[in-house]
Amino acid sequence: MQDHLRRYLDGIFSPYEDLNEVKDLKEELFLDLSEKWVDLKAQGYGEAEAYRLTISSIGDVSEIIESITVKTRELQRKIGMDLSKTNLVNSDFQQVTVHDGKFNYSNLRGSDFSNADLTHSSFKCSDLRNVVFDGANLSHAKLTMADLTSASFNGCIFDQTDFSKSDLSGVSFDNQTFTGTNFNYTGLAKTSFRNAVFHNVLFKTNAKKAIFDGATMDKLTYALLKGSKADLRNVTVV
Repeated sequence: MQDHLRRYLDGIFSPYEDLNEVKDLKEELFLDLSEKWVDLKAQGYGEAEAYRLTISSIGDVSEIIESITVKTRELQRKIGMDLSKTNLVNSDFQQVTVHDGKFNYSNLRGSDFSNADLTHSSFKCSDLRNVVFDGANLSHAKLTMADLTSASFNGCIFDQTDFSKSDLSGVSFDNQTFTGTNFNYTGLAKTSFRNAVFHNVLFKTNAKKAIFDGATMDKLTYALLKGSKADLRNVTVV
């Protein structure tokens, strides 16, 4: 019967299995329930009835779990969370503050990081398709070797942001300002930088199919883009 209890708890706690605090709660609850089942058996109840009464005594543990997860997430946001190698499809990270966070090798497709502070955070080799970064602070963030197809970056801060070796095909960076941003070896097919402003930006990649109409850039960025076969007929060099 303890195997039944274990499987029952596994089902309840499965969404939170990565949190150590919840694992501790699960183990403590298992021991309490096992003891209760033994007591009910000693009172003369059959196995099936003792199991039913034991399970019904649990009540709703979701509030306890939620309390633990909220506290854990708040702590992680302050010291830097590690959510590498996790499945976080369509997750809501709006307005979070995550300095030095790690989202490496994770599936974040369709997630929302609107207005989040992701300074120094890393998204190496992650699936970032259709992710919304609108208004996010991406200073010193590393979005390297990632799939950023159809990601949205309206109103972001790009200070020393690293996009090297990522796929940015079709992404719009119109009207954005880039300072020390790294686009080396990125996929830029139909990537749009209309009216963008560039300061010391690295472009060691094929930029022939990227769009720079109306962009403003310093001479170094211009030279790098010219060497990358970019169409610079409608840009301003300052």
